[in-house]
Amino acid sequence: MKKFNYKILLLGGVMTVLAACNLEETNINPNNATDATVDILLPAAQTNIIFGTSGETGEYASILIQQMTGTLSDFQDVMNYSFLNEFFDFSWNQRLYAGALVDLETIIEKSNENGATHYRGVARILTALALGNIVDNWNDAPFSTALDLVGNPQPTYDDAADLYVEIQELLDLAIADLQLESTISPAGNDFIYRAGSQTDWVANSAPKWIKVARALKARYHNHLSKVDPTGSANDALASIRGGTFVGNEDDANIDFGADQAGPWFSFLSSTFGQNNIAVCQTFVELLRDRVAPGVDDPRIEFYLRDNGGGLYNGVPYGQIDIPSDVTLVGDYINRLAAPTNIITYTEVKFIEAEANFRLNNFGEAAEAFNEAVKSSILRVTGEANPVYEAQYASEDAASIQVNGLEKIFTEKHIALFLEPEAWVDWRRSIPAGADGTVSGIPNLAPSATNETGGVFPRRFLYPQSEIINNSSNVPPAVNTDKVFWDR
Repeated sequence: MKKFNYKILLLGGVMTVLAACNLEETNINPNNATDATVDILLPAAQTNIIFGTSGETGEYASILIQQMTGTLSDFQDVMNYSFLNEFFDFSWNQRLYAGALVDLETIIEKSNENGATHYRGVARILTALALGNIVDNWNDAPFSTALDLVGNPQPTYDDAADLYVEIQELLDLAIADLQLESTISPAGNDFIYRAGSQTDWVANSAPKWIKVARALKARYHNHLSKVDPTGSANDALASIRGGTFVGNEDDANIDFGADQAGPWFSFLSSTFGQNNIAVCQTFVELLRDRVAPGVDDPRIEFYLRDNGGGLYNGVPYGQIDIPSDVTLVGDYINRLAAPTNIITYTEVKFIEAEANFRLNNFGEAAEAFNEAVKSSILRVTGEANPVYEAQYASEDAASIQVNGLEKIFTEKHIALFLEPEAWVDWRRSIPAGADGTVSGIPNLAPSATNETGGVFPRRFLYPQSEIINNSSNVPPAVNTDKVFWDR
């Protein structure tokens, strides 16, 4: 692995939310990164990653795959494929770089000094997660020379493919760290796998973090499906077989609790959110009458709230007026205590299904696909749905061969409602070498007012702050360019 040395200049949002920490009692100056201890930095980094991936950029991604639609301001511009560089400043700077990556590198440095190998392992997993999101949205990005603003105020950009190698190495190192003895371990300050004590965390949370690392390894291997269809499938399956999630109880997510909402509830509860974004009619139609006329997808009443009259009405893609009887996002996501998913058992089973399908292991693909659908229904609704499962989760080795990838990507699109990974999958499902106007799965049509001639956006733009402050290193980019794994 490359050697990365960062000089930390700012804490990058350690005070964004620290419900489990009282900085006054610990006499820590939150504006001085050198003062903060690893137990203070970890929840700050986790919070920044969640808001960096599922905040503004997650909202934009949901519009691009027509789960939501933009009706005003920059959200309307995203819907029209008219991106501006300044749309991405806050997520890139405050959340992902100056926030999460700064704090995570500080945790790694302090852990090297004090033997806190468990904190280091978690920090390496979260660093891999942040880097993965950055590459998947922006392609080439600063990392090896990033964040030392005094010694190197204009960091160079690393090749995106090299960063994917780095991601896998970070995850391997993290797995090793989490199996070592540690001088101190997280407990209640781990927002993802909270524990009542360090002893409980070592016994119960550390094994789950190892599963997360292997799940993420499978995800990022699987992203290379266009680059190396066979090799990526074999690598993804090897990661899964190494030992990862075995049920919904293993899911990696953040529930901030009663004191702090996740990104979607915070956004949708504001007047700004209510006026600028709405449930897209495209997604409503995918769920409505899905089983039979008058029999909807059972997740519809959890993903969406009916309009008060028992109906689900979205806003057509391209329409900017929000009707008074529009459907709102439902309580599965739109409530104070709703967890924000990072990676789930359902996603792992879909990865397993897709990888096996690409290797012509159709029996294994069918089995994993059926389990993925069932686990999604159970997570979202709280119970099995035999009627839906008989139609959409009863594949066998023969039936899965009929439009198998369409089945896998469509069900995964539904299961990953408002998760940023859904835009990754939509882009991966576009046939390699296809014209830019060709849709992924599900089939989408641009708004009539789109500004790219019907060519779908495939990446975000570099933030305006980078264009201004680091112009000599920022690669040229337009939103219809592809990230390295998208061909």
